[in-house]
Amino acid sequence: MSVLAKSAGLSAEQFWAWRKKLAMMCRIVGMQGHIGLFGHVSLRIPTTELVLITPGAGAEKTVVRGDEIFVFGIDGRIHYHPGGDRPMNIPLEWRIHTQIHRDRPSLGCVAHLHAHASTLLGIADKPIVPVHSRGALFAEVPVWDNPRLVLDDPMAKSLSSALGGCIACQMRGHGSVVVGETAEDALVACTFMEENARLQIEAAPLGGARPLS
Repeated sequence: MSVLAKSAGLSAEQFWAWRKKLAMMCRIVGMQGHIGLFGHVSLRIPTTELVLITPGAGAEKTVVRGDEIFVFGIDGRIHYHPGGDRPMNIPLEWRIHTQIHRDRPSLGCVAHLHAHASTLLGIADKPIVPVHSRGALFAEVPVWDNPRLVLDDPMAKSLSSALGGCIACQMRGHGSVVVGETAEDALVACTFMEENARLQIEAAPLGGARPLS
């Protein structure tokens, strides 16, 4: 790992700090209940071609550690597969991250979530629209109208194209993608989108939510 860090112009301490940061974000989103066992989050280390991705299927996201983070190149090549006492599964949909980071170089963070309320709206074919102050982040949440797993490059490109320049995209019958220029921006967006979606659903029996202009 020290050789990989050095080749990217990072000290071992800097490299570890980025891996720890991603693990901490994953834990927070896990404790919020927004990511599920099969979701994952990535960080692109600034000024490098490295994309850090959290573990895939079966990993309990509330206890992910810095030494369990995968290291990919932005070209999709895997540079580091965590081993040790708890070998991790490669996220099946890792292409979501590498493709979006390639298409939008300004982004520092991409999250693929399986949050309940926003997923439910997608299943019901209902768009996410801003209905409260914090939901105002989401002037537009496009829909990727494909419920399948993102397992090849054409599907990853299609999803990235649907996301476009937006902060989030619903994946019909599947979940969502939420992005940010920093991990902090993405975490705020993950939190507020699910809160907004929940309020939309809870307002339905009262006649429906009144969207913000």
